[in-house]
Amino acid sequence: MKTPTGLDTQNWLLDSADSLISLNKWQRTVDLLAKLFDAPAGFLVQHTQAGFQVTVSSDQSSNPYPSGTLIAPDVNIFCSKVVDRKEPLYVSDAPSDSYWDTNPEVHNDGFVSYLGVPVFWPNGETFGTFCVMDYRTTSYDQTYLDLIHQLKDILESDLSLIEMYHQAQKLAMTDTLTGIHNRRGFEILAEQRLMLAKRVNSPLGVLYFDVDCFKEINDQFGHSVGDEVLKIVGHALQETVRSSDVVGRIGGDEFVALFSVNNEEEPSTIQARFKQCLSEKQTASKLPEFSVSAGYSYVDLNLKINDVVQIADKAMLVKKQENR
Repeated sequence: MKTPTGLDTQNWLLDSADSLISLNKWQRTVDLLAKLFDAPAGFLVQHTQAGFQVTVSSDQSSNPYPSGTLIAPDVNIFCSKVVDRKEPLYVSDAPSDSYWDTNPEVHNDGFVSYLGVPVFWPNGETFGTFCVMDYRTTSYDQTYLDLIHQLKDILESDLSLIEMYHQAQKLAMTDTLTGIHNRRGFEILAEQRLMLAKRVNSPLGVLYFDVDCFKEINDQFGHSVGDEVLKIVGHALQETVRSSDVVGRIGGDEFVALFSVNNEEEPSTIQARFKQCLSEKQTASKLPEFSVSAGYSYVDLNLKINDVVQIADKAMLVKKQENR
């Protein structure tokens, strides 16, 4: 599942290169948890559809589960119950409860006590658990329960910061009218795509579109109609290309798409799909008739993306003159 900003909560945080993820800070928090509870093991555990992963493990020789440990989703572990119920769980003497007879943490590793609380992403989805485990029977009072909640708030605050950063990043790179990338977003992602293509020697193509007589549309029907025209052009373009391709609105009525070229027919195929998709959206929208001109160019992988876009722009202008 993705948050509204596009942050994929089903990816393991340990596999992320996000510089905002403060694992050192989280390590100190988990170590402090174990120390304050005088427990032999403390954890921050992430849950996804793939199961459970120990994101941070307390730095103790008595702790059998290092960071990165993966546990299948159907295993009867304490954290699974916390995630299922989305509420704290305190088990003071697990061996005395038959519910935990198949729990490997109890019967393989010898844990007796567990205290864990759910940790949530900012959108309310469960991130995982923050917990301590002990080889002895425990009798934590309310002060300990308050303490673990207070410490887990630190972790949730960091998750909120990550989400806020991704939200700001998305807003800075997204055209608010059409929902596709703006010029800045397109250039950043297209440069990355260009570098990748250069490393693997994968051919790319670029298509440049603009709406014919767009000023006349605004003058005759009003800017609200012009906005609707831009929206369906952007949506049609986004639906035409693959998810790995990069599209953007880089000017008032100017759009661009950078895509992989698998065969000689690829550019004309994409243009045909775009034309068909746009036609269907025009019909459904009941907007005034309008046309879009397109220019195409193969990409010289040694050029900067701005140079590539300019070449496609010139090709589009030639095509527009031919149409006229």
